[in-house]
Amino acid sequence: MSKPILRYVLLLPINLLFVGLAYLLSPFLAEWSMKHGPVLPGRWRWFSTLNADLDGYIPQRVAGFDPSAKGFKLWWQRTRWTWRNPCNGWQSELLGVDDIASAFTVKRDVPLAFGWHFKIWLGWSPVKHGGNYYPYMCQLKPQRG
Repeated sequence: MSKPILRYVLLLPINLLFVGLAYLLSPFLAEWSMKHGPVLPGRWRWFSTLNADLDGYIPQRVAGFDPSAKGFKLWWQRTRWTWRNPCNGWQSELLGVDDIASAFTVKRDVPLAFGWHFKIWLGWSPVKHGGNYYPYMCQLKPQRG
């Protein structure tokens, strides 16, 4: 087994643990942000994305995310944003690689019926997403679009 694959397999349980923790913490992080603003402080940002704050979908004008949201609706949007890409900061800054040539990338969207596809992203992203390193990826899910 090659070194990048072995490293990936060894990091997988740790990554899954932190992603699970991000799902559990996201409502509390969203609640904190309601009082202090959409940018999580310090290492807490590792539970979300590095290239956007908790209102990330609003500037991106994604359908269903209301730029005038307040109260519960804003809290819910911020919770969902963290669920969208949990632990991007962790995956970049701690599990990421500084040289993509020392890693591997598998990105496939396998077509399914009725406009759905199965997203398979494993290895390390060949694009830095706001962090200093190429982030660790592990996404296996059906997706519409």
